[in-house]
Amino acid sequence: MNVAYGSLRLGAATLYRRMLSRPHVARWSELDSFEAEWDSRSALIADLVAPGARVLEFGAGRRRLEALLPTGCTYVPSDIVSRGPGTLVVDLDARPLPSLSAIEPDVVVFAGVFEYLGGLADVPAWLAGEVSTCIASYECAASPARSVARLRETARRYRNGWVSTYTEDELVDLFAQVDFTCTSRRTWTTPDGAERVFVFERR
Repeated sequence: MNVAYGSLRLGAATLYRRMLSRPHVARWSELDSFEAEWDSRSALIADLVAPGARVLEFGAGRRRLEALLPTGCTYVPSDIVSRGPGTLVVDLDARPLPSLSAIEPDVVVFAGVFEYLGGLADVPAWLAGEVSTCIASYECAASPARSVARLRETARRYRNGWVSTYTEDELVDLFAQVDFTCTSRRTWTTPDGAERVFVFERR
């Protein structure tokens, strides 16, 4: 079902999938769903990765990050559908979340993924047992929890297809609860807004 970004119809479809814990597989199966401007976010994230790192990218999409990584890096794609040979196909809202021991990543990357995860609160604890560094982008909420403004903001986010609503501090706290420290924050800016990029490290 094709629905307009920001529409009430998309909001209703998102709510339905959220209630059933079903990802929007059809949308992400088509590579024309990926905006060219997202490449600049991949470039920003690549600059945060150390040379020689083994990188696992969730939401690999067109695999633009792969070409932008520093010298000597190894890249493993992951997504809701296959993105070519070696793809780890994972639904991040399904439980249990998978072991990453066969991949042994140094860094996991989530670019434009967290907004679509209804079970985002479970992700930091899972990662704490799998990896020491997580780089993630997120368009943070502006309104306080348990407020009328938060309800309105959540409704607007549903019309974008997003099913999670966290402020910057709330997201950092989710990771802090399992001993991830936010060691760096950057801002990726587009004509439509700004998205924060976080580096979380667990030592």
